[in-house]
Amino acid sequence: MNSQRVRVFLLGLGLAAWMCAQTPVQPNPSSSQAPARNTARVSSSGTVRGTVKDDTGGVIPGAVVTLANQTGTIQTVNSGADGAYVFRGVPPGNYTVSATYAGLQQEGTIAVNVVAGQSAPGNIVMTVQAQRQEVTVTDTATNTVSTEPSNNATALVLKQEDLEALPDDPDDLEADLQALAGPAAGPGGNQIFVDGFTGGRLPPKESIREIRINSNPFSAEFDKLGFGRIQIFTKPGSDKFHGQGYYNISDGIWNSRNPFLSVNPPFRTQLFGGNVSGPLGKHGSFFIDTERRQIDDNGIITASIPTTDFLSSQSYQSYYSTPQRRTTVSPRVDYQLGSNNTLSLRYVYLDNDRVITGIGSFDLPQLTIGAIPFPNNGYSQDTTEQSAQIVETAVLSAKAVNETHFEFDRTYQTTKSLSSAPELDVSQSFVSGGSGYSAPGFSHSYDLQNYFEIQNYTSLTWGAHTTKFGVRVRTTVLDDSSPKNFNGVYEFLGGTFPLLDTNLQPIAGQTTKLTSIQQYLTTIQLLNAGYTSAYISGTLGYGPSKYTVNTGNPYIGFNQVDFGPFVQDDWRVRPNFTLSLGVRWESQTNIPDHNDWAPRVGFAWSPDAKGGTGRAKTVIRGGWGMFYDRFAIAAVETAYRYNLSNQFTYTLDNPIYYDAAFDTPIPLSNLTNATSNAAQRYEIDQHLQAPRLMQTAIGLDRQLFSHTTLSLNFMNSRGVHELRTVDINAPYPIPGTLPPGASELVGGSRGTANSNNVCCRPFGDIGDIYDYQSDGIFKQTMFMVGVNSSVGKWLTLFSRYSHGNAHSDTDGLGTTPADPYDFAADWGRSSLDISNNLFLGGSIAARWGLRISPFLVAHSGTPFNITTGTDLYLQGTGQPTARPSVINASQLYYGVPLPGDYNPDPLVPQPGTSDMIARNAGTGPGYIGLNLRLSKTWGFGTTKFKGQVGGARSGGGGRFGGPGGGPFGGESTEHRYNLTVSVNARNILNHENLNTPNGALTPPYFLESTGITGGFGAEATASNQRRIDLQLRFAF
Repeated sequence: MNSQRVRVFLLGLGLAAWMCAQTPVQPNPSSSQAPARNTARVSSSGTVRGTVKDDTGGVIPGAVVTLANQTGTIQTVNSGADGAYVFRGVPPGNYTVSATYAGLQQEGTIAVNVVAGQSAPGNIVMTVQAQRQEVTVTDTATNTVSTEPSNNATALVLKQEDLEALPDDPDDLEADLQALAGPAAGPGGNQIFVDGFTGGRLPPKESIREIRINSNPFSAEFDKLGFGRIQIFTKPGSDKFHGQGYYNISDGIWNSRNPFLSVNPPFRTQLFGGNVSGPLGKHGSFFIDTERRQIDDNGIITASIPTTDFLSSQSYQSYYSTPQRRTTVSPRVDYQLGSNNTLSLRYVYLDNDRVITGIGSFDLPQLTIGAIPFPNNGYSQDTTEQSAQIVETAVLSAKAVNETHFEFDRTYQTTKSLSSAPELDVSQSFVSGGSGYSAPGFSHSYDLQNYFEIQNYTSLTWGAHTTKFGVRVRTTVLDDSSPKNFNGVYEFLGGTFPLLDTNLQPIAGQTTKLTSIQQYLTTIQLLNAGYTSAYISGTLGYGPSKYTVNTGNPYIGFNQVDFGPFVQDDWRVRPNFTLSLGVRWESQTNIPDHNDWAPRVGFAWSPDAKGGTGRAKTVIRGGWGMFYDRFAIAAVETAYRYNLSNQFTYTLDNPIYYDAAFDTPIPLSNLTNATSNAAQRYEIDQHLQAPRLMQTAIGLDRQLFSHTTLSLNFMNSRGVHELRTVDINAPYPIPGTLPPGASELVGGSRGTANSNNVCCRPFGDIGDIYDYQSDGIFKQTMFMVGVNSSVGKWLTLFSRYSHGNAHSDTDGLGTTPADPYDFAADWGRSSLDISNNLFLGGSIAARWGLRISPFLVAHSGTPFNITTGTDLYLQGTGQPTARPSVINASQLYYGVPLPGDYNPDPLVPQPGTSDMIARNAGTGPGYIGLNLRLSKTWGFGTTKFKGQVGGARSGGGGRFGGPGGGPFGGESTEHRYNLTVSVNARNILNHENLNTPNGALTPPYFLESTGITGGFGAEATASNQRRIDLQLRFAF
């Protein structure tokens, strides 16, 4: 048997060797003596490489580059996305290099002398053709398929007029980019890079040169998933002076009314700014962008508040002015230090002043109801960010390039409450009182973060290999002072209470279920009737469900460092087959896990690229890799702050000290001496590991016809060590009895449950211990189809549809299990389980010089959780996560039973079983948003530049305005001066996109949406359904 296996093995080895020997070699039509494919070839041939640029210094992707000698053409290639090209295996001799690109012409002839074993440079400069003609310059590399790892057809590359389809508003722009990236990035979410850096904010749209989404998803250069990576590149300077100024305005009189309001609130946002670029001597250039944004928006309030007699509740729908001012200044300098070294410097200054914010949804402005004042729950906030970036590129040799990136970012934020009173939180009904950012002796909170990032990457080209290796180090130094909740928070959660008669006397043996607002109203009625707070809470069981307050030292300071070296090799095994292998190692401080290996592998094979001589029309791609999420610095801050050394969080259940206004903090002495108080603390589990996601993808890229590509991809993701927060000192529940927090007399109240229902706390009666753990699981499958196309000179199109499902037992560190001793009960739909996602965008050149840019985003509903609204398992969380059991499921609404079909106090199940409704069982309403931009450009002045009327280019470069797109994108003509007027409509169909319904049983809004989503303003709640923006732009 063994000898038989040996013979089979040797036969297979010989067959593989024979197949490799038959691998076709790139033919040399000028010579019948083409060198054989062996080791001698390396020493008997050379290489020609260079970059194709325009006269402004911008690179030109997709140019056709030809290498020729006296007898004719030797090879032809296309320049890559960075404008670079390379000819390999060139016999020694003299050659000429030329390039062609629609609408451009080459400056002079490039002569090269190829020496065996060496690389000859051949940089090409192209200028705009002098003759008058209308052309469409297309990015061939973007709309063709190839086996290059970075040219996957699933990638979305947005340049020039493609960017015009995106909004000018930076908040809307970021939201749309997140929508384009889709849900394929896993639990860690999408990641945004700006000029290669992970720190900092989204730059103004007018300074963006190019956006790449989902490019090269399995590259070891990046730490997180490529499906969801958003790379943004800003505009460089130019060797000629260019500039533009713009003014955007949107006014409420043009917008549709919010469906939750009876009037259209006043609204206005203005955006104005400009940019200038030009030369700095013979070796440098600059680009400077400034922008000012004035937002006069509103917080939309949809709450339930008491009537003036406090006998019942009423709906309160209103708006409150929340103005905001933003200023951005961003200069950039590019300088040629020598023939082999370039330096790029960029500085960003941002000031964001929120005069009033925090009002909206359930958060109330200042009100007076009856004789009781309700303080303003809002706050003011000012953020100043300064960022400096330095990039140095060194050409070490013809085969090696080194890049060094350094960034320093300083962000300082101050927050001040409009009221220093305790906060009053009537769950899912209204929130008033102070927001907790200020306290006696502490006028405001502040947060100072100094962020450092350094990268050093080296790229090598050797033989059929392109290797890149390097390291990234990031450090954040945090100094923070937060007296958050030093004034305390009173909470009403609702539950089961004694039934009172008309004289407010308890009826023996009878109970009733009350919502949070009903619990609050009854408490006020009892206070108005002259009963003391001690009697109301201690005897009747009414009053607040709990009182929480923080005390101690508000200041905390620490740092966090993460480290990530990598190596990546792209090996062209055959002309039509590329194999990519890489590995990354990651480590960070502040967690016990310091050894995270992330191997990556990918391949691209073109079955119809015959011998590598023909253009590929079909490419099959696949990949597998491990990816890690870093433990967030905000979670570290919480663990260090609430560690019983810096700050203490005290929770007093059913407090007996309060008045009708709830405007007086409970003295600390009453908390520390009370037997039912408990100090909460947070900690990072000693076994915590960084979340790890393993993703596998297989796909097909197909060139349908000229400049139209189709991509089909299937992805499977498996996540382990997903994060959750667990109260490891919650009472043990006893199977077959009511949960510890349920009581026949008082529901949702800690410490009032019958002793028969509570066994004990594992660490004794010392309060809640919130442990950050990493034992969650995530599973996701997804199918994606995308089409990118350029049809002649009048249409560009990019689109993608995805269908998938995702399940998990946690949605991240903010997830608390429904039962702290039964994680299996939480296995269900992930919050990422959005079944269908569609986006469609493009640019259409219409008659009369008009350009139309549509952008459509549509997706099915987001999962949401059904909870009891009460703290059944005594976990002390602000938002209870216990779920009810289902009594009747004959009728469904949003995929879940109707009100009244649940048991809010299910018995504790036996281990391994659960009667609770599944996690995230509900499905919210879907979303449809169609945005449309209409623009028209008038050119005047002498003929200076050449481009497509209605939006091809300005200042030299490609149609998409990418690396070769010069300093400006958008509409232009062949004239020196261009004036563009555009109208942009957000949600032009005025579709009512409701937000996620309320899933808590106790409040009055169960299974109801209280606002619209897809907001365009500064607040979390949208002011308008449809918004119209006007823009005037002048460019020269």
